[in-house]
Amino acid sequence: MVIVAGCTSNPSVNEIALKNLQGQASRIDPSKNPLTVIYFLSPECPLCINYTLAIKQLSEKFAMDSIAFYGVHSGKWFSASEVEEYKLKYGLEINMLLDPTNQLAQTLGATVTPEVFVLNSKSEPLYFGKIDNWINDLGKKKLEVSERYLEDALAAYLKGAEINPEETKAVGCLIE
Repeated sequence: MVIVAGCTSNPSVNEIALKNLQGQASRIDPSKNPLTVIYFLSPECPLCINYTLAIKQLSEKFAMDSIAFYGVHSGKWFSASEVEEYKLKYGLEINMLLDPTNQLAQTLGATVTPEVFVLNSKSEPLYFGKIDNWINDLGKKKLEVSERYLEDALAAYLKGAEINPEETKAVGCLIE
């Protein structure tokens, strides 16, 4: 959690009002699941488009493990219909939410898309950063993924093992 001058702190994840794609108020409540995965996405970001298959595969692989998956679109740049089109076009079956004031992004410290956060039921981050090592710098893609940070973090948690690494530096389109 980041402390702001004047001893004010950011709200906890479950206190932040988001909107679902029908325009209704919605919240992410990590206390309802052992793990919550929050992807910060943008329907216009080429990396977010390229990562849709990985996002889909991970949500399917861990579907039976009581892990909640969310795609959060921060900022006022994207309409619900654009996000819905992105979701449908790429067959993403995860909950998509809008964060028009960037409050969730600021609370978690998300700066780019795609960037992922894995939270335990107490809203504590267990892993955050890149999905994998396919992209290490903008414009530089590997031919093959050799490190699956998010998948490994989820698997380690489910086995009761240590998550390592706990943090990587995400690369992508800036959240504005």
